[in-house]
Order: sequence, then C-alpha cells, then structure tokens
Amino acid sequence: MSPSNADSDTIALIRRLAAAPDGVWTSKQAGSDMRAHNLRVDGVCEDIVKWIDAGERVKPTVLHAFKDRVGQAAWEMKPEINGVRFYLKVTVDDRDAPGESLGILSCHPDH
Repeated sequence: MSPSNADSDTIALIRRLAAAPDGVWTSKQAGSDMRAHNLRVDGVCEDIVKWIDAGERVKPTVLHAFKDRVGQAAWEMKPEINGVRFYLKVTVDDRDAPGESLGILSCHPDH
C-alpha cells in the first residue's frame, strides 16, 4: 500500500516544476480534456502550486494504464479549478537530471 502523501522532497519538486509551466508537458488525453474545459497548462500549474501551498494531499501512485510508462511513479491531486473538483495525475521525467520535467497525464473533473 502506498503512503497517503508523497515525501516532502517530491512535493517540493512538483511545486518547483509546476511554477515554471513553460517546461510542463501534457499527455494527449490530458491536453484534450483541458481544452474541453477551457483550461491552459499555466492555469492548471498555478492550481497545482496553490494545492501544494495549502498543504493538500499529493498521493503517490504507480502507473499501469500508460503503455510506455508502466511501473513509473506518479502523483494524484484533486484541486478545485474554476469551481469544479478536478482529478490530476502528474509524473516527473528525468528526475534529478538536466531537463527534468513535469508531465500532466490526467486532468478531468473528479467523478
């Protein structure tokens, strides 16, 4: 069973990467979902920063539904965006290496 909250170093890393949205990428599905709800990467990143700054839960998980990423670490958050609770799943590529980046894999209303 995974812990209920990510470790503080990981949370700080996600926050740092989200605070620089020009380096954040989205999966095809997340990009489509974001467009359907008139969301932009910079706005979602701002909400990630707010979520983390408020001390909200950043839940660790392991990817199983992304073909080329099975077994990779990811983190879930459920911030409110434009008055709607959203489900976000993010990952970090090339952690602790030059070019590390935050990826938004899921971004849709929480059901």
